[in-house]
Amino acid sequence: PPDEPPPTRMPCCAPLLALAVLATAAVGLCARDGQLAEALSPGGAPRGLLERAYVCSYVVDATVPHLADAFTQGLTIANGTLYESDGLYGHSQVRSVDRISGWTIASTRMKHHHFAEGIEVVGNKLVQLTWKASVVLEYSLPDLQLLREVPVSIGREGWGLA
Repeated sequence: PPDEPPPTRMPCCAPLLALAVLATAAVGLCARDGQLAEALSPGGAPRGLLERAYVCSYVVDATVPHLADAFTQGLTIANGTLYESDGLYGHSQVRSVDRISGWTIASTRMKHHHFAEGIEVVGNKLVQLTWKASVVLEYSLPDLQLLREVPVSIGREGWGLA
């Protein structure tokens, strides 16, 4: 049943910190002096992008165990707590994670027809997008109790949130 908490699971050895770096930086392009935005034409097509952008670098300071079956879609850190949004129809959840051990501290499973996506902490609440359900979910912190579902018109799909 969707209202039951997920079973306690042993974390595996996937590096969560490296995942955080890859998910948030996407090993992507960083703007140099704000020029990335200027490099995009009004139609959204890159114009001179490679000349104006560079590949970011990063250093992995530590690795943390991560659940092998957690399909990470959103990741944020607020007030020393790591929050993760795991998406997959029938298995989506939002959880707070111990940054040292990788163990789940608190979690809330989502309805079966919701696919979890991006998250962000706003004040004393956590906000989560759904992929195609056109719903934003709002949770209390630190217990991750669902406060409300807000229907939104954000287009056909929700992805990232920052």
